[in-house]
Amino acid sequence: MNIQIRLMAIAIFFVLLTGLSALYLLDSVQRAENTALQEQQLLFSATLAIEEAHTQFKIQIQEWKNLLLRGKNLQAYETYLGAFNRQSNLVQEHLATARIAFDSNSRPQIDELIINHKKLTETYLMTLNNAKLDTLNNIERLDKSIQGIDRPFDNLFPNLIKNLSLSFQNKILQDNQKHAEASQHYILWISFCVIISTLFIIASFWTAIKTTRKDKFNH
Repeated sequence: MNIQIRLMAIAIFFVLLTGLSALYLLDSVQRAENTALQEQQLLFSATLAIEEAHTQFKIQIQEWKNLLLRGKNLQAYETYLGAFNRQSNLVQEHLATARIAFDSNSRPQIDELIINHKKLTETYLMTLNNAKLDTLNNIERLDKSIQGIDRPFDNLFPNLIKNLSLSFQNKILQDNQKHAEASQHYILWISFCVIISTLFIIASFWTAIKTTRKDKFNH
């Protein structure tokens, strides 16, 4: 009977261990999935933010052209200049949103983009200090003085968006692999505990049967 009690106690212990392990591992897998989803969402949001920043930058350049062509009187000048500045602020806001998803190794890349955009905007505004937009010749002269300065900055966006998209795809693949490995470990451990518990339960019942038969034989 002592052996049977011990075997049952061990079996119960493994049953409890199986239950607790299942809860702990399930919680660990769930927390890992939630973390992975958050990181994926950050990368996806960053990609969208960069794309939106690129779109707003193109609008900013269009507002600059509107300023040159239509800002001949003070009211129109202030209207288009305000639109140009608003677009600049929107670009900065979207870049700042995207920056959150960049880790310490790749963050200098987005920081450089933010700084370059500020410098570019300042260059545009500086050309207006002594400029006169009252004649077509003055407008053409001003336009030629900064012609093409937006292209190097504009060309940075496609590669950045491509890299972010690849990072997003790689992140999904890595997370799926980690999830598969974690699930496999989870199944193996639970299976091991169940098998051990089953063996001790069988051993306990087998001992009980042998003891009962021995008692009957003795009587």
